[in-house]
Amino acid sequence: MSTPTKPGSPFMIHCGIQITERREYFAECRMTVKEELHNTVGMLHGGALATLADCAGAVSTWDVMGPNEIAVTTDFNLTCLKTTYSGDRLIATGTLIHRGRRFMRSQVEIRKDDENHTLVATAGVSLMVVEKKR
Repeated sequence: MSTPTKPGSPFMIHCGIQITERREYFAECRMTVKEELHNTVGMLHGGALATLADCAGAVSTWDVMGPNEIAVTTDFNLTCLKTTYSGDRLIATGTLIHRGRRFMRSQVEIRKDDENHTLVATAGVSLMVVEKKR
């Protein structure tokens, strides 16, 4: 069952990233590539792709966190496989594959929302569990 979710951080909103599904150990985020996210040669900037991956990985942890815990990214790796351009719709799915007492790991796939579900990138996101500041 999918959990109702908040819209995300101001930076996610600025990038046009929407959380479209969230449940224990899983998240789906979507983004439509817009010109403001291009690099100098007119395709999606790698940093925007990394942001989408980081968001999907982090949101996949939300439903396993204690009430006074948050998860912060400690590191991640991103493998870019295909280029994307304005108008391309992307779907990032994050799956939490390890939930330890202090550290977590999520695997992310980013695909085009096209008839072939073209794989654009994969990522691994490591997160540390910390206490929420009051």
